[in-house]
Amino acid sequence: MTTKIFTSEEIKDLKIAALARKYKCSDDYVRRVLKGDRERNTELAQGIMQDAGDMLAIVERETKVML
Repeated sequence: MTTKIFTSEEIKDLKIAALARKYKCSDDYVRRVLKGDRERNTELAQGIMQDAGDMLAIVERETKVML
């Protein structure tokens, strides 16, 4: 799995509560995993990292808006 450490700005863009609800864990645990304060060798942590990466990709991608 990726060893990306999410920055404070990136974490602000993510829906931490939604990830915590999906994985039935605390907001604090999700933040610690994203910051790299917790090990990422469990299925839970790997799922959080995968979904957070997907969410961030959606937020950062450029989209064309047609009016």
